[in-house]
Amino acid sequence: MKYFVKILSLSIILLNLVPAFAKGKPQGKKNSPDTEFKYPYEYRVAVNDIRGVSSPYQQDDYIVFTAEKGPRHIGIAFDFEDYKEIHSFMKKSTKDIDEKEIDSLYFYILELPRDIEFISYRIIIDGIWTTDPNNENKYYNPYTGIEVSTLNVTNNHKNETKKTDKGVHFIYQGPEGQKIRLAGTFTDWDPWIYELTETRPGYYELYLPLPEGTYYYAFYNGTKSFPDTTNPDRAWSKDGRETSIIVVK
Repeated sequence: MKYFVKILSLSIILLNLVPAFAKGKPQGKKNSPDTEFKYPYEYRVAVNDIRGVSSPYQQDDYIVFTAEKGPRHIGIAFDFEDYKEIHSFMKKSTKDIDEKEIDSLYFYILELPRDIEFISYRIIIDGIWTTDPNNENKYYNPYTGIEVSTLNVTNNHKNETKKTDKGVHFIYQGPEGQKIRLAGTFTDWDPWIYELTETRPGYYELYLPLPEGTYYYAFYNGTKSFPDTTNPDRAWSKDGRETSIIVVK
């Protein structure tokens, strides 16, 4: 495992590691060999934007934690899980033109749980529980004798289709195990081009880069089409179907 982590590049991380989004906690778990998972667009942006080790910070609906290289394993545990789960940091490497590693750091990205505006957490470095050395905000509980790191967050987490700076992040929620597809004026209403990914049970998403314009779209389950329930803007197609509208500026 140590050898695997050492040679793991960021591109491999993004293609082959699956975050456990259930309960709002991405983890460094590997995908099964016969399964391909695509990270949500905002998550990938957060990873790409990491430039070095820093204090934890919020980016959209994610909290980014970083750590210096050196330890064999770094983990993190949160108060909203009663510190019962340890989530492993992943490695981000910088390589030269000959694919030789010239620098690296460790990171963990938390999808912000709903209705949380304050986080307490502890870092686990090679099995030793401690506070975050990159976060000066700490709290000592005299009753438990434990010191924890703390972080105030802004909870704008909304499970809804929304525009990004480069396109649209489509969201659908429903029963798990479905095959939900997307069609619209951007596909000439062909429903077989795009399929949403079920990133956690009953939660489906797809990022689609779209240029400026007004788009009409609908979701499909089999041959049945239906509008996006997270988007209140609606219209009717020429053949009498109810569709959703989104404007990209």
